[in-house]
Amino acid sequence: MNRTSTFFVLTLPTGALDCPSGRAGPTLAIRPGGRGDVTATHLVWSSPRGSPFVPSPILYGEQLYLVNDMASIATSLHARTGQTLWQGRLGAARREGFSASPVAVDGKIFFTNDEGETFVLRAGPTFQLLHVNSIGEETLASPALVDGRWYIRTARNLYAIGR
Repeated sequence: MNRTSTFFVLTLPTGALDCPSGRAGPTLAIRPGGRGDVTATHLVWSSPRGSPFVPSPILYGEQLYLVNDMASIATSLHARTGQTLWQGRLGAARREGFSASPVAVDGKIFFTNDEGETFVLRAGPTFQLLHVNSIGEETLASPALVDGRWYIRTARNLYAIGR
């Protein structure tokens, strides 16, 4: 399995940039601009732990959802303040267990682990696991939703689920 970290920036409702540090470190919200060391002047908030290494977080409504791929723990942060709203385990704790980024649609957040299990959570201020679906194959790629159809690429197949 080839795992690589990607650096990405997500613009939050405050105009700050979300910057996960990877490997269970902090997630930062940084106001853009400035020069030199802007830690004291541009740091909007910092969440101390739980940052993903491979999967990107997703902003849905006023909440930032992320999965710590080193511990299989999903976290929801209030996007404006960085306050942790909830954390919950997704299946068995597994080091490097998530590569796919979460997907949000219809008030739900979908987290797919490397074993092909998708954990469906209700979007909102409390942790609520609705379903666990398994495709039964190694799945490292993020699912895609196009015209009401889910596309899931596994190690061996490409699935289209929908009408």
